[in-house]
Amino acid sequence: MTARPNPPLLTPAQAADLLEHVLFEQILECLDLDAIYRLEQSLTMLVGELEGVPEDKVADTTKAMLDRVLVRLPDNLRTYLNAASWIPGCVLCEDEHDSEPRRPGKAGDPRAPIRFNS
Repeated sequence: MTARPNPPLLTPAQAADLLEHVLFEQILECLDLDAIYRLEQSLTMLVGELEGVPEDKVADTTKAMLDRVLVRLPDNLRTYLNAASWIPGCVLCEDEHDSEPRRPGKAGDPRAPIRFNS
């Protein structure tokens, strides 16, 4: 008698969607959403005190300002992660860093400038 292989429980597309959802939830836990909310409230109050900003546009102005900052976050976060990959303490990071060939200008190279988008 031959054993019949069990079919996969999820299709590749379903597995990819599940992984993306899990990663999103993990990254969301790294953000201090309460602090971002408090910042938005403070910014709304400050924008409301500015002359020339119509009262009915204060919330939209604040939202637009935060949206512009949050859109920049992925690029700056990726730069931060690349620059911080050489920091001692993570055995996996150190092993990966040690196994990579050194190239001038590569993130983690002391000669490489750290550049942030602004």
